[in-house]
Amino acid sequence: MRFLIVSISLLSLLTAGRAFGADPIFPGAHQGSVGVATGVPFVGMGELAYAPSDGFAVGAIVGITPFVFGAGLRPRVGLPLDASGTRVSLVTPLIYYPTGEGFFGSGPPWFLAQPGLRLERRFGESLYAHVGAGAIAAVGFPSRDERGEMVVTYNNRRVVERDTPWGIWNTVGAGGAISVFDRTAVFADAMLILRGIRPAGPEWIGGPPFAFTLGVVRSL
Repeated sequence: MRFLIVSISLLSLLTAGRAFGADPIFPGAHQGSVGVATGVPFVGMGELAYAPSDGFAVGAIVGITPFVFGAGLRPRVGLPLDASGTRVSLVTPLIYYPTGEGFFGSGPPWFLAQPGLRLERRFGESLYAHVGAGAIAAVGFPSRDERGEMVVTYNNRRVVERDTPWGIWNTVGAGGAISVFDRTAVFADAMLILRGIRPAGPEWIGGPPFAFTLGVVRSL
C-alpha cells in the first residue's frame, strides 16, 4: 500500500486518464472498471463501467436500500481546466426502481435522475478532492387501487395523487479519493439534499436528507 487511505465525499470524483494512479471514475480510454460501495441510502451498490475515451465513461449500476432495489446507468464527462489537475465534471446517475413496495412488491415503479456538476482537483499523484452541486428529480408511476384511485407507494408510504407524483430537490456535496495500488482507489462521497437552502423535509422520498458512499474501484 503506497498511501494511507483517508477520503471524504457525492457520487464520485473525476480525473481524466490513468497517468496519476487509479481513477475513481475514469478508467482510461478503451478501459473498464469495477466498483463496490456501501452507505446511505444504498447499503450495497456495484458498478461495471467502460470508458471509450479519457474524458467520458458510462457505468451500469445496481443498488439495494433497506427497502427497495434499483438499477440504471451512470454516464459522466470530464473537462480539464489546466495542466496541474483541476477539472470540471458532470456525473448523472439514472436509476429505475421496479417497485416502491419492498424488493419484490407489486407496486408501481419509480425513476430518479441525479445530475451533478463538480469541480475536482488532484493533489500530488494520487489524491483527489472535489466539491459540487446538482439536483435530484424523482417521479413515481401510479396505479389504480381497489377503489379506483391513483396510488403510488414507496417504503410502505401510500400516496394518493390525481396526477403523477414527482419532485425536484437541489444538492451540494464534497468528496475525495486516494489511489492505494496502481489500478485501485478508495473513495468516499457525501451529499446534502435540500429544498432551496434548507434540508429536504418529509416530501423527500429517500428518507434522511443526506447521502453517503464509501467504496473501492479497480480499473480492469
